[in-house]
Amino acid sequence: MRAAAEAEHQMLATLAAWTEAWDAFDALASPDYQRRAPDQNADSLEEFKAFVAQIHTVYPDFNISNDGSAAGPDGGFLQWTVTGTDSGSEGATGNALKATGISRFQFVDGKIASELVIFDTGTMLNQLDREELPTATR
Repeated sequence: MRAAAEAEHQMLATLAAWTEAWDAFDALASPDYQRRAPDQNADSLEEFKAFVAQIHTVYPDFNISNDGSAAGPDGGFLQWTVTGTDSGSEGATGNALKATGISRFQFVDGKIASELVIFDTGTMLNQLDREELPTATR
């Protein structure tokens, strides 16, 4: 039982670091990391890092907070809130964004292997006054 508790503690620490340091992904996730989400899927850690760079371009003041997390033998969950201002995209509205969601993470050898993201895209689109989520200005 002690090993399971230690593994769960490590998962919680990794989830906390995930929201605090999005630039430390190589230390936290496996190279084959996969993300499934309403806004963008990723089939590798490199694809995910490119998506994160785009997010920070579209929302220069982007922030994600850890609103709660839990871990168990099969992985962890993270409840989060993101905020930002749509100011770096083509046709930027300048509108503020605040969205909440939850991610389910699976771990392999102590690193994040996959993430399933769930959030309300309708609320986000209404806040941004858009019909589709913005992408970075080219």
